Amino acid sequence: LCRWAPNRRLIDVADITAGRAMNTINRRDNQRLGLVTAEVDGEVTTPLEVTELLRSEFEHIETGLPGYELVFLGEKKDASESFSGMRDALLISAALIFFILAALFRSMLDPLVVMFAIPFGIIGVVFGHMLFGYHLQFLSAIGFLALTGIVVNDSLILVNFAKRMRAEGMNRIDSMIEAGRVRIRPILLTSITTFLGISPLIFFATGQTAFLSPMAVSLGFGLLFATGIILIAIPCFYMIADDMREHVRTRLHRLLTPSARDTD
Repeated sequence: LCRWAPNRRLIDVADITAGRAMNTINRRDNQRLGLVTAEVDGEVTTPLEVTELLRSEFEHIETGLPGYELVFLGEKKDASESFSGMRDALLISAALIFFILAALFRSMLDPLVVMFAIPFGIIGVVFGHMLFGYHLQFLSAIGFLALTGIVVNDSLILVNFAKRMRAEGMNRIDSMIEAGRVRIRPILLTSITTFLGISPLIFFATGQTAFLSPMAVSLGFGLLFATGIILIAIPCFYMIADDMREHVRTRLHRLLTPSARDTD
């Protein structure tokens, strides 16, 4: 009996039928393996949540029953490997984006400004899944991975135009205001047309296309939230980054320039 249901019997949660015992002995890594399988109702929970509950329930099984251990296979194993690969892909893509932007801007700080909106897309991803009652899954991560490229593109349009205005002699506040005024139309058009393009998968996915809906929700709602962050927070973060750059430049100039007393 489990700790979370001390007054429940096995028959209350499972159908018990009489049958033959295992006619084969399975082994894994030269150890005897007993398989326990189950189907999970996706509308109630996810396989990951069930396996985490089992893991916490039987975390001391090796101490209480020496020689026994839990090994999760099937969808749990596939999901763990998929999320591990997705995490590596996200890190590699973020590194490549950073180095490309660093070569473009010839700066190590401006790429961080452009990529600042990526984490805020997670807000839209979570909101969209809560709105439609979806659980975060592998396809949701794929949608977020695709979201990063579009978010970086919108931020790049804004920051690059502001830097161009500054190169022409405009101060940073006026250049950012001008960038927001001129570039708000292409940014909004990019986000709205992308959202409308995937809206059939978000609102009307049925049959064989229903499994793609979480990916579309991640991409669509993440993009909507990230667009608002780009138009509001990116200019503020650009100002902060520029203040930091000027502060560091002034400190380095004072350290490297000899004072009048040292010159005398």
